[in-house]
Amino acid sequence: MKNALMAVTIAATLAAAITAALHIDPGIVGVLVAVAFAGVAGWAGKAAIDLRAPDDCSEPRHRPAVTATSDIPVTRAGVFGRLWGFAAGAFALAGLVPLVSLGRRSPRTRGTGTGWARGTRLVTPDGQPVRPGDVAVGGVTTVFPEGRLDAGDAATLLIRVDVDAMMTDHALSPNGNLAFSKICTHAGCPVAIYRHADYLLYCPCHQSQFAVLFGAKPVSGPATRALPQLGLEVGPDGYLVARGDFNAPVGPDDWNRPL
Repeated sequence: MKNALMAVTIAATLAAAITAALHIDPGIVGVLVAVAFAGVAGWAGKAAIDLRAPDDCSEPRHRPAVTATSDIPVTRAGVFGRLWGFAAGAFALAGLVPLVSLGRRSPRTRGTGTGWARGTRLVTPDGQPVRPGDVAVGGVTTVFPEGRLDAGDAATLLIRVDVDAMMTDHALSPNGNLAFSKICTHAGCPVAIYRHADYLLYCPCHQSQFAVLFGAKPVSGPATRALPQLGLEVGPDGYLVARGDFNAPVGPDDWNRPL
């Protein structure tokens, strides 16, 4: 029984490490880790039951007689020790896997890696393509490249501003539609707030502010680099499409430095 519980613990912990390494649903990782800890708890409980004496018993204490030292070592090594060693190793491996996410990403060159390409339609999170007039003036929505809703680094803020107020190239923003990466260039948080009154994008994590009318350049906060811009045009079917990939690498600078 105890060996089976420990085997379950090892299997669940290794499965959690593999699942986390493959970036599968974190909920599955949590369930597997919970199963692993349940196995440890079950094993400990069974061990405690086995150590309990079958009935109360007592005997007078006495000093043991001195005997000759034996050359034969007394040890309890066996399946118990080996399984505990495997379990500890599995938990150590599972603990190291999250550290991978703290490492720097491999360098990304301009125009590669996000799923945006020339002629790719902009679609909403539910997969609906966007026309130039779908977003109201002063409005903002999140869009993705068509067919790549799972591309997190391609998340883009589509903002519509007054054409007369624009300071950037009108050719990149048909009908006042501007598109910028949603990933903050300071720490990678999602830029989630837009104030049309002053044409500023805000990152809620560390309060960086980006001027939409000036290519999303930072004007306040710790960010030192503008949000990458996505050039837009109207496709033959009347929907907004990308002119290519972002004009700069997405995310914090550390993501784009060589390892």
